[in-house]
Amino acid sequence: MNIILGSSSPSRKAVLEAMGYSFTIISPDINERAIRRDDPRKLVTAIAQAKMDAVLEQVVEDAIVICSDQVMVVDGIVREKPTSKEEAYAFIAAFDQKPQITTSATVVCNTLNGKRICEVVEVTVTFDLIPRENIREFVETEQAFKYAGGLAAEHPLFLPFVHVEGEWEALMGLPKAKTMEMIQKVS
Repeated sequence: MNIILGSSSPSRKAVLEAMGYSFTIISPDINERAIRRDDPRKLVTAIAQAKMDAVLEQVVEDAIVICSDQVMVVDGIVREKPTSKEEAYAFIAAFDQKPQITTSATVVCNTLNGKRICEVVEVTVTFDLIPRENIREFVETEQAFKYAGGLAAEHPLFLPFVHVEGEWEALMGLPKAKTMEMIQKVS
């Protein structure tokens, strides 16, 4: 059966490729900022479900569709993708000072049988002191605007400084083990 990744995230694409799947991409066209919830788990679930709804409107063949959303939580404050360089610098500057909780919701749907499930995974991330030049290079090239909390932990500028309690792929926005389990459940 075809697999469709409902995401334009380079990290999610890399995880799904590393899992050995061939797939197509359909980017969901939704306004994530219009969806608000106080609880980070409920927020990512609502956004991931909205992404799934938007992608399913475009799917014409039988497929397994995978959508996900992610936020970083620091001291109970939700950090989505930064909207300015100033916000990106502020987000990233705090990374080596406080643990971050990455909260991701993944939705998997089988269009053939209609089965659809959603799971939330959280991992804790800590960082060693990140060189300010690395942060500047990442933010000034506007890469930070693509990632929850403004940081791609797998990027070579940050990878040596990252410590993860939990599954690495969950930090990248698509938990490998959970996604494989979910694909099995809907098949």
